[in-house]
Amino acid sequence: MRKLAIAATSMLVFSALVLVRAEADKGAEAKIRLRLVDEGTGKAIAGLVRVFREGDDKPLSLPRLPDRLRGLGKEAKPGGWHVVPERGGDTTLPHARLRVEAFSGLETALTTQELDLSREGTDEVVARVKSLFRPEEDKLYAGNPHLHLRDMTLEQADDYLREIPAADGLKVLFISYLERLKDDEHYVTNRYPIGMLKAFDATGVLVSNGEEHRHNFEAYGPGYGHVMFLDINQLVKPVSLGPGITGAGDDDRTLVPGIEDARKQGGTVIWCHNTFGYESAPAVVAGRLDAFNVFDGSTEGTYEDRYYRFLNVGLRLPLSTGTDWFLYDFARVYARVPDQLTVPNWLAALKSGRCVATNGPLLTLSVDDRPVGDVIECDKPRKVRVEATGIGRHDFGRLELVQNGRVIQGETAAKKDGGYSARLVREVQIDEPAWFAVRIDSQTKNELGRKLYAHTSPVYVNLAGKRVFDIESARNLQRQLETARDAIRQRGSFSTPQARDKVLDLYDQAEKEIVERINKRGK
Repeated sequence: MRKLAIAATSMLVFSALVLVRAEADKGAEAKIRLRLVDEGTGKAIAGLVRVFREGDDKPLSLPRLPDRLRGLGKEAKPGGWHVVPERGGDTTLPHARLRVEAFSGLETALTTQELDLSREGTDEVVARVKSLFRPEEDKLYAGNPHLHLRDMTLEQADDYLREIPAADGLKVLFISYLERLKDDEHYVTNRYPIGMLKAFDATGVLVSNGEEHRHNFEAYGPGYGHVMFLDINQLVKPVSLGPGITGAGDDDRTLVPGIEDARKQGGTVIWCHNTFGYESAPAVVAGRLDAFNVFDGSTEGTYEDRYYRFLNVGLRLPLSTGTDWFLYDFARVYARVPDQLTVPNWLAALKSGRCVATNGPLLTLSVDDRPVGDVIECDKPRKVRVEATGIGRHDFGRLELVQNGRVIQGETAAKKDGGYSARLVREVQIDEPAWFAVRIDSQTKNELGRKLYAHTSPVYVNLAGKRVFDIESARNLQRQLETARDAIRQRGSFSTPQARDKVLDLYDQAEKEIVERINKRGK
């Protein structure tokens, strides 16, 4: 009996020790180095990772690895994604069975692998990611022309700019200076000098600082609008216009003088925020803009609200996008740069319309083998061959061919090689001038919780020397101009009636140009 008691006691002690060891192991953590490698080339790359315990859908915190959505607070959903630099990054993980997810930029598939750290001996984890497309092989370089940072130290901003853009696969990035009464003391990107920021070249991303020039009637309400001045030498002053932003003064000054100043410096001018602002129509009609941003900071408006109207009255304007406050999305513009990648060369490619705006799939389009941005001259009616593709990590729904603002064909994306793709080929009869573009129609969200969008700049087709002109689009622009005039009369605070009339004259001149185009159609 005594032996049995001793044996029983020994078993209890042993079981307790096993339980204690198990609990200790459960709470213990291993120091791990994480690296991402391109499966096709074997080269180390930067990217994003998140890690889960087996059977748990809540991602683990990864100490010492930068949070991809830092700075966004409650907006940062879904979280869990951390940055792994090209050189790799160190963190700690629990001694447990884990699931690791990883990808790089928009160009790779999502890789998932199981990891067992319940045993000793593992000190490095290598995630091999598969490339879905390689944009640089086609001289396509991803750029974000609109970014600001706030509520962080300059050192933290330096780290942000060194780590996140490269992990997202960006090659060109523009931060910009902006002013708003009292708030701008927290805008850390205002502390960088205007022009190229060579300190970030080692990251593989060209970073430049420009300006956001803007007017609002109220602090955050509509006004004349916001425009980016990129590749400028010095600030265009005043940076912000109107008492709604500056807290003093009047609404006498439009965006025109600032745009002219930026032009004299050789700067590039990009409209911000799609439909947000009244001066877009006068600016586009007068040829003051180099590109038109959609969905930079919000998903306000549609392509049809403004962009298609401009194209449908014979105006030519490249499409662009960005993120405004923080890199809350993967939004970027792929621009085709045949020569050395520099900021001026990238902007020249954007201004020529050789670009695609997307936060998901990469789209391609050719018309009679001519790329986006080209103008095709037809001396008589004939058919053209249109080819388009889309490829990306997520199911992007439908690839749609747009002619003169109308969808004329769509193809559903299908799963292929770890991602999704679609291809569209069509012969289109040209009996009138046209422009073609491709876009996606999708409800899918990317890893940062943002709904996918993608749209190419157009290919233009002239017929017998004439451009596209749609009378209904012209009338919609007229109504848009009248709405703007009414709002300016109601909301504006002017020094004199003459100053108000001078502002309104800008819209009168734009309408006059539209009326002239209406009268000349078919002639």
